[in-house]
Amino acid sequence: MGSISEGGRRASLVSDEELLRTISEDLRSFYADIIRQSLPSKIEAALARIDHAQSQGSNLSRPASHWASTSPGF
Repeated sequence: MGSISEGGRRASLVSDEELLRTISEDLRSFYADIIRQSLPSKIEAALARIDHAQSQGSNLSRPASHWASTSPGF
């Protein structure tokens, strides 16, 4: 992607639409690589504990003060 100088200003040789499309494709590719990676084991374990607690209907409705005083177990 180049540009030319017009009286001290830079004029783009590509349209805004084309530039946005390129950025969008780059971001989609970047995040697709991240999504394919496996979760770290500690995060996976934490999610499993949350799923278990939700399926048991247990203490997820406790106030935030309770959660601030408990250890996450990591």
